[in-house]
Amino acid sequence: MAATAKRDSMDVTVDGLETRLKASTLDQPTPRKRPLGLADLPPTVRNDIYKYALDTELVNVGKPNVSYSHTIKDGVLQFKASRPPFPVNTSLFYVNKEISRDALQYFYSKNLFVRLEIYSPDARHAKTMLEDSGLLFSTATPELLARSKQHALEIVFVEKNSSQNRAAVMFPAQYLPRLINFLDQASRATATWAPMHTLFLNVVNTYDFPIFRLQGDLLELFRLLSNLGGVTVDSTNLLPRYAQGLQSNMTAPSFTADNFLASVTELADLADEAREKENYGLATEYAQATIIALTYGYLTHAETLHSQPETFAKSIQRLRWRTELGLGISLSIPHRSLTSSKHWLHTTTSSPSPETRKAAQDLLLAESSISKALSLATDSPSPASNPWFLSLPVELIPPNKPTFFTDRERAQTWYALGSIHMALGEYVFGCGDLERALGLWGTEGGVEGEDEGGREMVERAFEKAREGVDGDAESMWVGEVRPGSGLKKAGVLARGGVR
Repeated sequence: MAATAKRDSMDVTVDGLETRLKASTLDQPTPRKRPLGLADLPPTVRNDIYKYALDTELVNVGKPNVSYSHTIKDGVLQFKASRPPFPVNTSLFYVNKEISRDALQYFYSKNLFVRLEIYSPDARHAKTMLEDSGLLFSTATPELLARSKQHALEIVFVEKNSSQNRAAVMFPAQYLPRLINFLDQASRATATWAPMHTLFLNVVNTYDFPIFRLQGDLLELFRLLSNLGGVTVDSTNLLPRYAQGLQSNMTAPSFTADNFLASVTELADLADEAREKENYGLATEYAQATIIALTYGYLTHAETLHSQPETFAKSIQRLRWRTELGLGISLSIPHRSLTSSKHWLHTTTSSPSPETRKAAQDLLLAESSISKALSLATDSPSPASNPWFLSLPVELIPPNKPTFFTDRERAQTWYALGSIHMALGEYVFGCGDLERALGLWGTEGGVEGEDEGGREMVERAFEKAREGVDGDAESMWVGEVRPGSGLKKAGVLARGGVR
């Protein structure tokens, strides 16, 4: 009988363990993965879902038109609609606390609802305004609307100092142009119509959006109106002195090009003032507000503005150039200490710090803004860089000429662009920018209050850019000097490390 080979004690232990593990595994059910829920998705993906469920414009695509019927109760109009005016998926508001909070925030911030109250001696006047303006509005009762706290803008429209509230409705801000166009046409039809009406405007919720955006979305179009009997704009959630300028425009006897230029120039002056005081956040807000005001001016009063002499077009183009240049400077200055430190663009692209991400975003915006200023100063025909092409039809763009700007101003713009490119690690681009600045600067002294060492300042910056290209700048990040690599890296950081 053959002898049985003796097994190692460790082998016996391992085999026994494997047997017991297999047996226990067979006895246990296979674990099931939890289904992926809405709350598990990234915010950007959730917002894409919310967009198709909660955007008041998208949910109406393909739906039949809405018609309204009304009754009058105690002198107040009560409405019924042929179908829900905004068939949003309100069930998302009741899923759970997390989704409810998320969906409600998206709904109110993206749709920016407006509450309109109309006071009139005659309910028919309120009915005419709501019907003929083409507003699409909610049919909630006045009592329910009175308790609303989530809308962004309140409008109170009063005819002949009436104390009788005839209607209260809620509608998305996307329909504001229809209302304002109706008011403008009514004031043009009868000379006495506008002076008999008073308007009260109040931004009540900002949703942490930039102030200039809210002013642009909710208030700037009101500059289309003039000759109103009275206007009160609550300044609480607006840029300082913006409310006063808007009130002045709306109560002026008529729209004039000179008044428009003066009011927009005041915004640009406030941007410069804030920048000089090193309040760069406020300077950025004012500069953006100036750009929005200029754009709306040519969208709403193109005929008047284009009929002005060439000196007016020159003033407009120089104002836009000055604003774009100042905006780029205001965006970049707060990050100069960060960008001059070593390796700021070498941070990991998977999780950049909030400071690094903000720096990348602002520097990219600054590069874009100063490129627009350069396009104006050189009268570049390229639509890609001309700022007017981005927001106006070609036929509405104000005329421009190279003679509107001096060589020194073009040199200043090239210098600013070179400084931004250096901050982004684009030393090759920076060298080209600063070389052009030196070529245009000339040998004369300072201009418009600049110091006599302006040219020396550009020369020092040029030498620094060359050191960056050569890899000799020991006190700053050098990195790759291939053109475009710094801009590409900044773009990745600005997106939070998402390629």
